[in-house]
Amino acid sequence: MELKAYLAILWRRRVIVAVVPAVALLAIVVQALQYQPRWTASATVIVTRLPQETPPDQYRYDEYYLYLTNEYTVDDFTEVVRGNVFATDVARRAEALLGSPVEPGEVQGGISVTRRNRAVLLSITARDPQRAVALATAAVDALRERGTQYFGFTDPQRQVIVQVIEQPNSAVPDTMRTRLLWAIQLVVALAAGLFLAFLADYFADALYTPEEVQHALRIPVLVTIPTASERRSRAS
Repeated sequence: MELKAYLAILWRRRVIVAVVPAVALLAIVVQALQYQPRWTASATVIVTRLPQETPPDQYRYDEYYLYLTNEYTVDDFTEVVRGNVFATDVARRAEALLGSPVEPGEVQGGISVTRRNRAVLLSITARDPQRAVALATAAVDALRERGTQYFGFTDPQRQVIVQVIEQPNSAVPDTMRTRLLWAIQLVVALAAGLFLAFLADYFADALYTPEEVQHALRIPVLVTIPTASERRSRAS
């Protein structure tokens, strides 16, 4: 089928092509009017295990095992941050900062953590920027103050140093992600409109051009009768 034939189908089914994206656009406008952005505050900390004291007559392996232990400790911290025990500590500290109740479920549902070498990257999402910053600050304080106590280690020789290298001083809205989702919705709606237009034309019984008649009936077309609009256009 030639491009001209495709364009002719789209023109015949232009109502479908236009209505489906229009409905999607209207839905996006409604979403935009009701949209309340979520805010994310981020912090980064470096986690380092304290070197254990060794007698002078023992070899320390050039601190190889210390670096290896640091890697394992950071892995463990990522699991600690995802747990409900840590979320409860953060909620209690955030309540003191905000002066309002904070549920552990809100903390656990809004926190995400990744690791990069010995760095732990924390991100906490909340309904307003002040709350997001308070939750992130409380999370950093909990890590700094308790450290490996979450592992059950109380021996000073098994503690860690948690050094903050990026403070959660501000929060950013998630508008870019939401706008991208809206754009995807509009593109999908446009594609759906095109698909429905071709589908409606495929199941239609009418034949619109001499070529379609010849292809469907397998007989030659001897003469065509122009429509009223075609006659008027030729006359003018």
